[in-house]
Amino acid sequence: MELPSFALKLEHDKLVALAIVSLATLVTSLAAIAIYRVWFHPLSIFPGPKWLAATNIPERWMSNISGTWIWRVSPLHRKYGPIVRIGPNRLAVDGSIGWFQVYAMRGKDDEFPKYPEYIFPGDGLSILGANQTNHRRHRRQFWSAFNDQALVEQEIVIQPYTDMLLQRLSERAKVGDPINIVDWINFLLFDIAGELVFSQPFDCLDKQEYHPWVSNFFWAVKGNAMNRFVKHYPVIEPLMNFFFTGKEQIKRETDQRNMTFHHAMQRMKLGEQPTPGRRDFMSFLMRRNRDGGGLTDPEILVDCPVLIGASSETTTTALSGFFFYLGTSPQAYQRLVEEVRSSFKSESEINMKTTKQLEYLNATVDEALRVYPPAAESPPRISPGAEIEGKYLPKGVIVSIYQWGTFHNPDNFADPDDYVPERWLQPSHPLHNPKYANDNRSVFRPFGFGMRDCLGKNLAHAEIRVVVSRILYRFDFELGPNQEDWHSSQKCFLAWDKKPLILTLKPRDFAP
Repeated sequence: MELPSFALKLEHDKLVALAIVSLATLVTSLAAIAIYRVWFHPLSIFPGPKWLAATNIPERWMSNISGTWIWRVSPLHRKYGPIVRIGPNRLAVDGSIGWFQVYAMRGKDDEFPKYPEYIFPGDGLSILGANQTNHRRHRRQFWSAFNDQALVEQEIVIQPYTDMLLQRLSERAKVGDPINIVDWINFLLFDIAGELVFSQPFDCLDKQEYHPWVSNFFWAVKGNAMNRFVKHYPVIEPLMNFFFTGKEQIKRETDQRNMTFHHAMQRMKLGEQPTPGRRDFMSFLMRRNRDGGGLTDPEILVDCPVLIGASSETTTTALSGFFFYLGTSPQAYQRLVEEVRSSFKSESEINMKTTKQLEYLNATVDEALRVYPPAAESPPRISPGAEIEGKYLPKGVIVSIYQWGTFHNPDNFADPDDYVPERWLQPSHPLHNPKYANDNRSVFRPFGFGMRDCLGKNLAHAEIRVVVSRILYRFDFELGPNQEDWHSSQKCFLAWDKKPLILTLKPRDFAP
């Protein structure tokens, strides 16, 4: 009767031994991989923390789940230099090197290609992720929507929505109600984006609330980041769903794209120019060239989320950061208010053309874009097998430029963490400060660099100038209490996860 018990015990011992051997083998294998990556991998010649060289998990987790990675980039560059190894097969490169050696044409050589499907699944069809040949085709199609002539047409669309924003703000200012400026700027920019892209606003300003598409947009940004993480580690998806409601966030990202595709298809059914004398962005995307070429319907569909996001979220972020940093800088605030109010006899004179001439205004905007870049990171590139700073990068190495790290690098800017608009003024300007004469302004590329820089940057600058000037012409403002950490406490998932920013507006005596 004891034999079965003995056999069971023997079988149990074998299983335990097998488990121990398997675990030991796994640990040994992981240790061997880590040792190879840290000391023998081709990227081991680049400096950086050993724990980041050993595994991708920390960077990917902080970038896509916790949203805290961006805050580590600047300290890493300050400690290790302009090229830092942040993963087994990944480098963070300062813009002083990367803009010209990675993101631009390199003599006869092409730019480093984009990392496929980094922004969202299928982005390889869009202008964001298209290969170089297709990207040129997209860019030609887009160009007519963003040239100077188009900007004149767009101002006719933009100013009425800005009028409505100022009306809403005046209503609240007269009764002394504090406002969350992030909400109101979102209302404005998404209404404008809907009108410019589809000839159909989201009616946020009119209804004074978020349209479901817009509110879902912010969840989709997080869901998109989580989706990038799960794509690399699918085995943990069940845990993500349990601990982080990951399934719901990823679903929202998918729903968001599908909603955008639906809007785009409805607009496409109306034809290239459904309203005589009025062209929206879809008019330009749907236009066929003389040879009958142009964009395919699938390409137009995947370009639409790009257009909506680029026309709204990035400018919203820039304006939100602008009001925060201007509100924390009394001297800059007074100087800008004086320039704006002395330059115009009435608010009706404020437009895209007249504000372009205001030097201090442009300096305050550029400085806000530097300390709080709307795109804290540029989508990464893949080495084709090329040199950077004389060191060879094998094919497949991922290279990233973080605008945040580049713009806050003391090797590029004096007092990099301070908001100092004067650094952008020409020596002939009475407020020019020679302390900042040696700033490396060539690295300041808040809208990207090279052939893939943002086509809408002139539109974004113009919108920012007009909104800022009209608000400062009509109101005085101050930040609400206890908001000193508004920026420093934010998370970033490619886009900043903005908190409410409370302002108190005080109408000027002659304000309408």
